[in-house]
Amino acid sequence: MTALWKPTHIFRFLFVSLLLSSSAISTGCSSGPAHIAPLVVEDHSQALVHWAKRGVRDAILINFDTHDDFRWIPDDKIEKLRNIYHRRDWKAMSEADSGGDRGLYDVGNWIYAGARLGIFKEVYWVIPFNDFAQKDPGAVLRWFIQNCGFPPEDVKTFTLRNNQFRGFFHGIPVTICGMEALPSIGEPVLLTVDADFYPTYFENYRTAYPRALRTTLGALFNVGYRIQDMVVSYSINGEYLQPQLRWVGDAVAMILRKPEMIKEDKPPEQLLLLQQLDNAYRAENAVEMLSLAKNALPSQPPSVLVYKAYAHMLRGDLDKAYEAATASCTLDRMYCTALPYLATKLWEKGEYPQAERFFLSGYLLDPLMTNGYFQYACDLRSIGKLRAAIEYYRKDVTVNGSFRGNMLIFDTFLMLGDQEHAVDALKTAISGLEYNSYVKVTNPPMADAVYRAIDFCEEKRLKELSVRLKNSPAVQGMFRDYPRQFKRSKRSTVRDFRMERQ
Repeated sequence: MTALWKPTHIFRFLFVSLLLSSSAISTGCSSGPAHIAPLVVEDHSQALVHWAKRGVRDAILINFDTHDDFRWIPDDKIEKLRNIYHRRDWKAMSEADSGGDRGLYDVGNWIYAGARLGIFKEVYWVIPFNDFAQKDPGAVLRWFIQNCGFPPEDVKTFTLRNNQFRGFFHGIPVTICGMEALPSIGEPVLLTVDADFYPTYFENYRTAYPRALRTTLGALFNVGYRIQDMVVSYSINGEYLQPQLRWVGDAVAMILRKPEMIKEDKPPEQLLLLQQLDNAYRAENAVEMLSLAKNALPSQPPSVLVYKAYAHMLRGDLDKAYEAATASCTLDRMYCTALPYLATKLWEKGEYPQAERFFLSGYLLDPLMTNGYFQYACDLRSIGKLRAAIEYYRKDVTVNGSFRGNMLIFDTFLMLGDQEHAVDALKTAISGLEYNSYVKVTNPPMADAVYRAIDFCEEKRLKELSVRLKNSPAVQGMFRDYPRQFKRSKRSTVRDFRMERQ
């Protein structure tokens, strides 16, 4: 892991940030939503069913998020979702929330779904990037929304005025802004905050979490929005937020419940401790993490145990790492995601059997957990458990769609010498590639598998499959980004395998 700055610089900077946090911003928050308790959810998309149940219509949505969450959805899926919505079948609507092929919406497009259903009429997306401070913010933001998948005709509608970037996405009014220029809105609004906003804000503005919370939420309260309802999401699933940072989502919810906390002279002691642990985590300072964890009170959140587990892993004491990680899961089942997260770190180091132990324990402790399926499959493949790997690639397909998992299923069947099932998997992967316009080949391992698929098709004279694969925009982009002679490391890391959300 590469530190953002040298460890000494990290600690010096963040210590100063914490000291300054009590006086850096205006703290007038009399208009804060003290009377509203935010709903706290695991996945951001759960907000859609929540507001559908409450009968929300034509609302203005303010979304604090690293990601846009309003990707386009095919009309046939929207129509199916609309039928469920009109029947008020909330169970079916919740079940339709999935990134798999049968899902109708997911964390990447739930806002678009809500707009098409008439729940939202306008969207304000508050981003954690410092794009508005760049020399030519309009050009930077135009590139940014292009990279998010906005159609060219929609990109042309966006204009920059008063540090707000306004335009349309498939007819939906969208305004992108930063914390420096929150818009004035006279109507009641819905507020949603994704905890994954804060690590990105941390990196772009180089400010500690307590100060980031104070700055962003203080600015929100100062604007004086009339907030109808609020949702806070963790976004641990899909690896948009690291498991040990669940405390950041808890802190957001805590401040939204009690806005007067912004006026306090310094952050709560618990937040200071967690920030110090995260400083040490970023610096990979195992001694500091263990020292801080040792001094933590018994009532501290399970995040402390996750930091402790990572510290033991850095020191090579995997039994103690396993003990701490499973202890966090025992305290709170949602922290079971720490086990596949740590397993991923072990797989990156080539410690495949130990990685399997952590993966498998996580799924035994929480059978409903879907995090890490793809990574576990890659781990199983690394230790020669090919059929078991295929089983977990298939599990990943049910959560994340056809292309990624089935392309590796194809590759694994080739390793088994089973060409018939390899072809079946390849056909499904190509269909998934064609159906999802947002799919990209974003890493060397996936590029390797696609090139092998192309070679296989040409060798076996599967011309139709070859043409469909090579003509895909995602594969065309792969030819540019990963040409045949692209350099690979001797061992591809699991980080290379992850699909980028944008």
